[in-house]
Amino acid sequence: MFSKPSAPTALQSFAARSMTTLPAPHSSVSPDFSHLDLGIPSAVVKNLEQVVEGLDNYRTEENNIAYLTRQIAREKSKADAYVTSRKEDNARRVAQGLPPLPEEDISRLFKIPPDPSRLESMLLLGQIDASAKNLEEATGTGLVRIYAAQNP
Repeated sequence: MFSKPSAPTALQSFAARSMTTLPAPHSSVSPDFSHLDLGIPSAVVKNLEQVVEGLDNYRTEENNIAYLTRQIAREKSKADAYVTSRKEDNARRVAQGLPPLPEEDISRLFKIPPDPSRLESMLLLGQIDASAKNLEEATGTGLVRIYAAQNP
C-alpha cells in the first residue's frame, strides 16, 4: 500500500535550503531621506506650532467657560424653582386663610456665581490672530515662488 519514500529531487532540496536559510540584510546602502525634506523654514514651523497651541488653549478655555455657564444655569434654575414653589405655597396659605410666609433673600440661599470672564478667551484669540498673520507672511512669499516655478 505505502510506497517507499524516494530520494529528494534537486528542486526539493533547493526549496528546503532556501526556506531554512535567510539572506543577510544588506547594510551597505544607507537610507536617504533627503527627498522627504520639504525645505520649510523654521519660522513657518514655529508659527504653525503657535497657532495649533493657541487653538488648543482657546478650546480648553471655552470648555471651562461652558462648564461655568452650565453651573450658573443650574443654580439659577434651582433659585427659580424655589421662588416658584414659595409663591405657590403662599398662594395656598392665603387660600386657606393663613398668613403668607415671609419673603427670603434668594442671594443668601443660593450662591449664584458671577458670569465668567471672557478676557482670557479674547487674549488667546489675539495670540492666534497674530500667529496666523505671521504664518501668512512667511508662507506668502513661498507660495509666490512655487507659482512662479510652475511650468507655463
